[in-house]
Amino acid sequence: MTESGSSKNILILLGAIPALGGLLVGYNTAVVAGALEFITRDFALDTVFQELAVTSVLFGALVGAFLSGPITNNLGQRKVIQLAGLVCAVGAVGIFFSPNVITLIAFRSLLGIACGIATMVAPLYVAETAPAKYRGAFVSFVQLAITIGIFLSYCTDFLFSNAGNWKAMMVVGALPGLGLMFGMLALPESPRWLAMKGRIDEAKAVLIRLGNNEDDSEILADGGNSAETVRWSELFSGRVVAASITASVLFLVQNLSGIDGVLYYAPTIFKLVGFEGTTAQILATAGLGAVNVIATIIATGVVDRAGRRPLLLGGLGVMVISLAVLSFSLMQAHSGPWLGYVAAGSLAVFVAAFAVSLGPIPYVIMSEIFPLRVRSIGMSLAAASAWGCNMVVTVSFLSLLEVLGQANVFWLYCAICLGGLVFSYLRVPETNNCSLEDIEANLMDGVASRYLGRKRITGSKESA
Repeated sequence: MTESGSSKNILILLGAIPALGGLLVGYNTAVVAGALEFITRDFALDTVFQELAVTSVLFGALVGAFLSGPITNNLGQRKVIQLAGLVCAVGAVGIFFSPNVITLIAFRSLLGIACGIATMVAPLYVAETAPAKYRGAFVSFVQLAITIGIFLSYCTDFLFSNAGNWKAMMVVGALPGLGLMFGMLALPESPRWLAMKGRIDEAKAVLIRLGNNEDDSEILADGGNSAETVRWSELFSGRVVAASITASVLFLVQNLSGIDGVLYYAPTIFKLVGFEGTTAQILATAGLGAVNVIATIIATGVVDRAGRRPLLLGGLGVMVISLAVLSFSLMQAHSGPWLGYVAAGSLAVFVAAFAVSLGPIPYVIMSEIFPLRVRSIGMSLAAASAWGCNMVVTVSFLSLLEVLGQANVFWLYCAICLGGLVFSYLRVPETNNCSLEDIEANLMDGVASRYLGRKRITGSKESA
């Protein structure tokens, strides 16, 4: 089946609109960095309420990630993505009108639920709907949009910082939610979800509209397989447990690598290594945000050509080296002004390496390796593990700096990345250019050496 003009248009929308879910997540989690000082001033917050203002969105995201699996399995991905957009808009507007810190925390938590849903359902929808040759890039668009959202939040913070208008900073976060809610009206439901629900004619119509060139009979073969309720226990039984472990550990390493501490507390880090003045620290932080975006764009362009494993392993290796250099330079804190430049360079390399590897690849991998029947709740588990770790790192980063010291904190992150490199070498498969049905068949047939080892999964039709 060849791609007509109409199918090309729908593919463009398929790459762009679900990515607004990533923009929603990136903006609404990072915008608090510039707003917190002004929120603290207006509401006279103590340390505890400052931490609650920051972490409430992460707690909400953890809840949203867990809820998203069962809800998506029942309602379908398209409706749930629209629901995430609506919840985001309500949360952002609610923050704007919050009369006190309790109300603000409540709406930040609601906003977090939208973020948790979006991080799971947007990659799932794209993975199940996009043709195999575009799947890696399209799923990576979600991570790219997260980095763009973070960068835009820094810019918005800067724009409204002179006036101290934290409400304006926050309410802008409603825009990607509204775009997601209305934009999904132009896209169809996942053909695989429709087939799983026994709605075969609708699934066929979607495949025709997409110009899908995969074997339609494989995609439609699961018709009616959802007659029984999917149970969480299925993720930890049989051969599916391998997929659960792989996806969850990748997200554990992603968030325990220190990236959240670096991005959320970048001004503090630059201050520690000798950057004087708030302006210099903010500009350096914006520079890291720009590096993050540019490197993710590169990853998006090559993930379906270079493959998942080379990017993941290569990026993790560079992350280990850059963190080691950063830690060593921090140990030489009184050696001269060169420290700030070495540290800044190491941070930039670390962020770039993360952006081409541990940033997008776990999203791609988790959207591919779960069997169709448990894919929604499997990705829900993986996304929840990501948000849980994000919350732990965010809450503990400054305390770790005090207890362990600057250098030892980054040595710890270096060790975690090294462990992630070893795990990825031993356990993460190459899934590039394989249909989701071929990947599932290898898992169910027990091809453990290929599914979990160093070889790529081989599909019957689309393996390289």
